[in-house]
Amino acid sequence: MARHPDKNRYALAVGHVAIEWNYLEHDLQQLGYHYLTVDADVAAHIFAFMGNVTKVEFIGYLVEKFETNDAVKPHIHKFLKIYNRLRGNRNVVEHGVPAITETGVYLDKIIKIDRRGDAMPFAASQETLNLFLKDLQRAREYAKAIHDILQSKQKAAKANALKKPSLPKRLNSLPFRSIEN
Repeated sequence: MARHPDKNRYALAVGHVAIEWNYLEHDLQQLGYHYLTVDADVAAHIFAFMGNVTKVEFIGYLVEKFETNDAVKPHIHKFLKIYNRLRGNRNVVEHGVPAITETGVYLDKIIKIDRRGDAMPFAASQETLNLFLKDLQRAREYAKAIHDILQSKQKAAKANALKKPSLPKRLNSLPFRSIEN
């Protein structure tokens, strides 16, 4: 059986993305749980029937309805924007098909089928995938910092001291002809 080192490295990166994404989904739900006044199992049941977009919208609603500290709100809304950007990138990586030669060489591209059924290539070098993993980890750190603020008695001071991270970059789509190169 022939070894395909590029394909294996790509598969490993995709596996890491899946793991980090699962943690980030958990972090998102933890923020939502803070605003629900029901038992944890009921809250988990509510979230189990929501997709990621609905979860973000629902948590945004909960924050606007129940968060009384104006220093905290912008952080949660920023996290929700970060989460949405990462969700888009994650969908490309997890649901796309890597452009790999028959010999297993990864061509630094992922092909995703869009809603019209057209193939849409994205630039995704190993370096890009590694940066995406770092973005996921930074988002998790930010979510944890927000969660810590929500548990604190000094919400405003801690929220004002927390720096908002920049929005992660989107994976770049490529002209279709580039997948043939």
